[in-house]
Amino acid sequence: MLLRMVLLLCVSMTEAQELFQDPVLSRLNSSETSDLLLKCTTKVDPNKPASELFYSFYKDNHIIQNRSHNPLFFISDANEENSGLYQCVVDAKDGTIQKKSDYLDIDLCTSVSQPVLTLQHEATNLAEGDKVKFLCETQLGSLPILYSFYMDGEILGEPLAPSGRAASLLISVKAEWSGKNYSCQAENKVSRDISEPKKFPLVVSGTALMKSTTMVIWLPVSCLVGWPLLLRF
Repeated sequence: MLLRMVLLLCVSMTEAQELFQDPVLSRLNSSETSDLLLKCTTKVDPNKPASELFYSFYKDNHIIQNRSHNPLFFISDANEENSGLYQCVVDAKDGTIQKKSDYLDIDLCTSVSQPVLTLQHEATNLAEGDKVKFLCETQLGSLPILYSFYMDGEILGEPLAPSGRAASLLISVKAEWSGKNYSCQAENKVSRDISEPKKFPLVVSGTALMKSTTMVIWLPVSCLVGWPLLLRF
């Protein structure tokens, strides 16, 4: 009697297992949209009686939708926090058999927005050797973001990877930068974008600065030399 019950149970479980195949979890909408739409698909044996199926969804092994007749899972305006490993589970009405899909890795990183570059300095007229600070900022984009600074297409220093959405480069001015285009680039693993180019201010070279200083010093001296001569007349 016991053997017969065991055999009947085994047959029942085998039939239940054959009612539907292992499910497949897929993303229906494009990765370019901010919405997330997943579908759990399984095939039911047409030769078997219709079975009522339930669908459950998991993220990083934590349940996010429990035993619903809906094979779809939807998140509106999904963001980075919704990234992770997703899985669906299908089970029959009596719950005697469950079948799991493979994991689906969802990466919801967002593209960087166009960075804004500003130039900060204290001198009214920049001279060769003065210190200036380039500040590159972007409002959107998944971290980490890598920042690079350029002068006429030539990179200045090494790319910077701060923890936030802005990076600054403190550097000494060169005479050849006068009137050239400067810009910065922001890049993450999804996209890259570059700031609007700007013209670097005119730079006073060291030689020109020395001549200007010499004239300022000698002009009072010449006046002083000539002053006694005028008194003689």
